[in-house]
Amino acid sequence: MQLLLQHANETAHLKPPQEYVPWVVVNNQPLRQDLENFGKYVCEAYKGDHKPAACKAQSSGLSPTIHASFAVPQPPPIPVVGFYKLAVQWPPSVCKSTLNCKKPIQPEFKIHGIWAQDAHDRPVPQYGPRNPCTHPNPNLDKKKLEGWLRRDPVLWVDLPRLWPNLILGKSDISFWHDEWTKHGTCSDFAQRPLSYFQSAIQLKKKLSRVMGLTPDSIYTVQQAVNAVFQLIHAYPQISCNRNRTNNRQLLLSEMYICYERPTSSNLLGTLKNCSHLYHGQCNSLSDIISFPR
Repeated sequence: MQLLLQHANETAHLKPPQEYVPWVVVNNQPLRQDLENFGKYVCEAYKGDHKPAACKAQSSGLSPTIHASFAVPQPPPIPVVGFYKLAVQWPPSVCKSTLNCKKPIQPEFKIHGIWAQDAHDRPVPQYGPRNPCTHPNPNLDKKKLEGWLRRDPVLWVDLPRLWPNLILGKSDISFWHDEWTKHGTCSDFAQRPLSYFQSAIQLKKKLSRVMGLTPDSIYTVQQAVNAVFQLIHAYPQISCNRNRTNNRQLLLSEMYICYERPTSSNLLGTLKNCSHLYHGQCNSLSDIISFPR
């Protein structure tokens, strides 16, 4: 498994992009499900005069690999991060729909989490026996996570201000621990929990408090998307919930801002258009949504 993870890291930035592990490419052509026959493709691509014995075996119809009956069962492919979503929630909406919140309820977007998504915009599963995505085990208990976060005094001040737990009776550290376990343990930051939280805070600091929207206003989903695009020059994904006291009213509860994977030259990732523009209870770009104060 350690060897598999090593090769996954080496192939993470191939073109075409890696979709799963293992990802075998010969002359820029991915072999996909036929990867076990990679020898055949290498031999076909080889133009030299003296082919190795393995290629002669290929040309005679013989396989240079062990007989299939002795093949070792392969582990399932490990999901690979395609991009990230910075999820920000609008407290006046989530506290009227899904959460029983602490007071005061602030009219300012707050971080919900930073989420690793695969190439098909599906959440990358958290670390576990069926998804041993990194080594060593990245799971931390609350006390150890708090110790990591306290190493950065500025971060420790910013977290409760920009990434607070809104739920009545739940602590901030419990919220941050849940987000780390679900979304951080199989991210690019799996072995760097401090960087995971620092990155989210730095991304949030680049965004405005209301994301180009006006509280106490009504929008279509398309209008909300356009307003945010004018601000950040990338299309967000809008998520809606229903007002629990008025089930007919849709509320703009969350917004997802999409980012490319971080690179050595851009540790925070580059803004990108989200592939789906609405989520949750929103069913179309023409849905009417409220943005309460």
